[in-house]
Amino acid sequence: MKKTIAALVAMLLLCAAALAEGGLPAYQYTGADPLEGAVAMYTASLGEPYLHEDGDVTIPAPIIVRYIRDAESATVYGDFWVLNYVQKDNVLFCISGGENPGVLTLKNQDGKWTVTDAEFAGDGEDYSADIKRFCAGDEEMEKVFFEGADLDSEAAKSIRTAYIRDYVKANGLAIDAYQDFGWDPVPLAE
Repeated sequence: MKKTIAALVAMLLLCAAALAEGGLPAYQYTGADPLEGAVAMYTASLGEPYLHEDGDVTIPAPIIVRYIRDAESATVYGDFWVLNYVQKDNVLFCISGGENPGVLTLKNQDGKWTVTDAEFAGDGEDYSADIKRFCAGDEEMEKVFFEGADLDSEAAKSIRTAYIRDYVKANGLAIDAYQDFGWDPVPLAE
Protein backbone atom coordinates (compact mmCIF):
# COMPACT_ATOMS: atom_id res chain seq x y z
CA MET A 1 0.00 0.00 0.00
CA LYS A 2 2.81 2.42 0.94
CA LYS A 3 4.60 1.63 -2.35
CA THR A 4 1.40 2.37 -4.31
CA ILE A 5 0.92 5.71 -2.58
CA ALA A 6 4.60 6.57 -3.03
CA ALA A 7 4.37 5.69 -6.75
CA LEU A 8 1.25 7.86 -7.17
CA VAL A 9 2.90 10.78 -5.38
CA ALA A 10 6.00 10.39 -7.56
CA MET A 11 3.87 10.36 -10.74
CA LEU A 12 1.99 13.48 -9.61
CA LEU A 13 5.27 15.28 -8.90
CA LEU A 14 6.66 14.29 -12.30
CA CYS A 15 3.48 15.51 -14.03
CA ALA A 16 3.63 18.80 -12.13
CA ALA A 17 7.29 19.26 -13.04
CA ALA A 18 6.58 18.50 -16.71
CA LEU A 19 3.75 21.03 -16.72
CA ALA A 20 5.98 23.67 -15.09
CA GLU A 21 8.74 23.06 -17.62
CA GLY A 22 6.31 23.06 -20.55
CA GLY A 23 4.70 26.34 -19.55
CA LEU A 24 1.03 27.12 -19.85
CA PRO A 25 -1.38 24.60 -21.38
CA ALA A 26 -2.57 25.32 -24.92
CA TYR A 27 -5.90 27.11 -25.28
CA GLN A 28 -8.93 24.92 -25.94
CA TYR A 29 -12.49 26.22 -26.24
CA THR A 30 -14.61 24.73 -23.43
CA GLY A 31 -17.99 26.38 -24.06
CA ALA A 32 -21.19 24.79 -25.30
CA ASP A 33 -21.63 26.54 -28.68
CA PRO A 34 -19.86 24.61 -31.49
CA LEU A 35 -19.94 27.61 -33.85
CA GLU A 36 -18.40 29.91 -31.23
CA GLY A 37 -15.85 27.16 -30.54
CA ALA A 38 -14.80 27.02 -34.19
CA VAL A 39 -14.47 30.82 -34.27
CA ALA A 40 -12.47 30.84 -31.01
CA MET A 41 -10.08 28.08 -32.08
CA TYR A 42 -9.53 29.68 -35.49
CA THR A 43 -8.90 33.05 -33.81
CA ALA A 44 -6.36 31.44 -31.47
CA SER A 45 -4.52 30.11 -34.52
CA LEU A 46 -3.92 33.71 -35.64
CA GLY A 47 -1.45 34.28 -32.78
CA GLU A 48 1.54 32.78 -34.55
CA PRO A 49 3.00 35.91 -36.19
CA TYR A 50 3.07 37.84 -32.91
CA LEU A 51 5.88 37.79 -30.33
CA HIS A 52 6.13 34.54 -28.37
CA GLU A 53 8.11 33.42 -25.34
CA ASP A 54 8.76 29.90 -24.05
CA GLY A 55 5.76 28.62 -22.12
CA ASP A 56 3.30 31.23 -23.37
CA VAL A 57 -0.31 30.69 -24.40
CA THR A 58 -2.47 32.30 -27.08
CA ILE A 59 -5.99 33.13 -25.88
CA PRO A 60 -8.52 34.56 -28.33
CA ALA A 61 -10.99 37.35 -27.64
CA PRO A 62 -13.33 37.30 -30.63
CA ILE A 63 -15.69 40.27 -30.64
CA ILE A 64 -18.58 39.04 -32.76
CA VAL A 65 -20.32 41.84 -34.62
CA ARG A 66 -22.89 39.69 -36.44
CA TYR A 67 -23.72 36.06 -37.30
CA ILE A 68 -25.59 35.01 -40.40
CA ARG A 69 -26.25 31.33 -39.98
CA ASP A 70 -28.29 28.39 -41.15
CA ALA A 71 -27.89 24.67 -40.47
CA GLU A 72 -25.05 24.15 -42.96
CA SER A 73 -23.14 27.41 -43.18
CA ALA A 74 -22.39 30.61 -41.30
CA THR A 75 -20.80 33.96 -41.93
CA VAL A 76 -19.31 35.61 -38.87
CA TYR A 77 -18.38 39.29 -38.86
CA GLY A 78 -16.11 40.36 -36.05
CA ASP A 79 -12.95 41.78 -34.62
CA PHE A 80 -10.95 38.66 -33.90
CA TRP A 81 -8.47 39.67 -31.19
CA VAL A 82 -5.63 37.30 -30.40
CA LEU A 83 -3.41 37.80 -27.35
CA ASN A 84 -0.32 35.97 -26.12
CA TYR A 85 0.36 35.63 -22.39
CA VAL A 86 3.02 34.38 -20.01
CA GLN A 87 2.41 33.64 -16.34
CA LYS A 88 4.02 35.94 -13.77
CA ASP A 89 3.07 34.76 -10.30
CA ASN A 90 -0.75 34.72 -10.25
CA VAL A 91 -1.14 36.99 -13.31
CA LEU A 92 -1.33 36.29 -17.05
CA PHE A 93 0.86 39.01 -18.52
CA CYS A 94 0.14 39.97 -22.14
CA ILE A 95 3.31 39.99 -24.22
CA SER A 96 1.79 40.53 -27.67
CA GLY A 97 -1.28 40.35 -29.81
CA GLY A 98 -3.45 42.23 -32.19
CA GLU A 99 -6.82 42.64 -33.79
CA ASN A 100 -8.01 41.03 -36.97
CA PRO A 101 -11.27 42.65 -38.10
CA GLY A 102 -12.87 40.56 -40.76
CA VAL A 103 -15.35 38.01 -42.00
CA LEU A 104 -15.15 34.26 -41.44
CA THR A 105 -17.06 31.72 -43.53
CA LEU A 106 -17.83 28.42 -41.84
CA LYS A 107 -19.37 25.12 -42.92
CA ASN A 108 -21.13 22.62 -40.70
CA GLN A 109 -20.18 19.04 -41.54
CA ASP A 110 -21.73 16.37 -39.34
CA GLY A 111 -22.18 18.80 -36.44
CA LYS A 112 -18.63 20.16 -36.59
CA TRP A 113 -18.11 23.75 -37.69
CA THR A 114 -14.98 24.53 -39.70
CA VAL A 115 -13.67 27.84 -40.97
CA THR A 116 -13.43 27.52 -44.74
CA ASP A 117 -12.55 31.11 -45.64
CA ALA A 118 -11.37 34.25 -43.90
CA GLU A 119 -11.00 37.81 -45.11
CA PHE A 120 -9.41 40.47 -42.91
CA ALA A 121 -9.19 44.23 -43.19
CA GLY A 122 -5.94 45.53 -44.57
CA ASP A 123 -3.59 48.01 -42.95
CA GLY A 124 -3.44 51.79 -43.28
CA GLU A 125 -6.06 53.28 -45.59
CA ASP A 126 -7.40 49.82 -46.40
CA TYR A 127 -8.41 49.24 -42.75
CA SER A 128 -11.43 51.58 -42.74
CA ALA A 129 -12.29 50.95 -46.39
CA ASP A 130 -12.39 47.18 -45.85
CA ILE A 131 -14.54 47.44 -42.72
CA LYS A 132 -16.98 49.70 -44.58
CA ARG A 133 -17.05 47.17 -47.43
CA PHE A 134 -17.75 44.31 -44.98
CA CYS A 135 -20.67 46.30 -43.53
CA ALA A 136 -22.18 47.21 -46.92
CA GLY A 137 -23.65 50.51 -45.69
CA ASP A 138 -24.86 49.25 -42.30
CA GLU A 139 -23.71 52.15 -40.12
CA GLU A 140 -24.58 50.43 -36.82
CA MET A 141 -22.47 47.44 -37.82
CA GLU A 142 -19.59 49.77 -38.76
CA LYS A 143 -19.84 51.43 -35.36
CA VAL A 144 -19.56 48.08 -33.57
CA PHE A 145 -16.59 47.08 -35.75
CA PHE A 146 -14.72 50.29 -34.98
CA GLU A 147 -15.55 50.07 -31.26
CA GLY A 148 -14.07 46.56 -31.31
CA ALA A 149 -10.69 48.09 -32.17
CA ASP A 150 -10.54 49.49 -28.62
CA LEU A 151 -9.50 46.59 -26.41
CA ASP A 152 -10.09 48.85 -23.41
CA SER A 153 -13.81 49.26 -24.18
CA GLU A 154 -16.23 47.65 -21.73
CA ALA A 155 -17.53 45.19 -24.36
CA ALA A 156 -14.01 44.07 -25.33
CA LYS A 157 -12.89 43.83 -21.69
CA SER A 158 -15.91 41.68 -20.88
CA ILE A 159 -15.21 39.24 -23.73
CA ARG A 160 -11.49 39.13 -23.03
CA THR A 161 -12.02 38.55 -19.31
CA ALA A 162 -14.59 35.80 -19.96
CA TYR A 163 -12.27 33.90 -22.31
CA ILE A 164 -9.34 34.18 -19.90
CA ARG A 165 -11.52 33.17 -16.94
CA ASP A 166 -12.77 30.09 -18.85
CA TYR A 167 -9.19 29.15 -19.78
CA VAL A 168 -7.95 29.50 -16.19
CA LYS A 169 -10.88 27.50 -14.80
CA ALA A 170 -10.63 24.74 -17.43
CA ASN A 171 -6.94 24.26 -16.65
CA GLY A 172 -7.14 24.65 -12.86
CA LEU A 173 -4.55 27.42 -12.86
CA ALA A 174 -3.68 29.60 -9.86
CA ILE A 175 -4.25 32.82 -11.80
CA ASP A 176 -6.54 35.58 -10.61
CA ALA A 177 -5.82 38.48 -13.02
CA TYR A 178 -4.43 39.46 -16.39
CA GLN A 179 -2.29 42.49 -17.17
CA ASP A 180 -1.09 44.55 -20.11
CA PHE A 181 2.27 46.31 -20.06
CA GLY A 182 2.01 49.63 -18.22
CA TRP A 183 -1.48 48.93 -16.85
CA ASP A 184 -2.80 47.61 -13.54
CA PRO A 185 -3.85 43.94 -13.36
CA VAL A 186 -7.48 43.23 -14.24
CA PRO A 187 -9.09 40.81 -11.73
CA LEU A 188 -10.81 37.70 -13.10
CA ALA A 189 -13.26 37.36 -10.19
CA GLU A 190 -16.91 37.50 -11.22
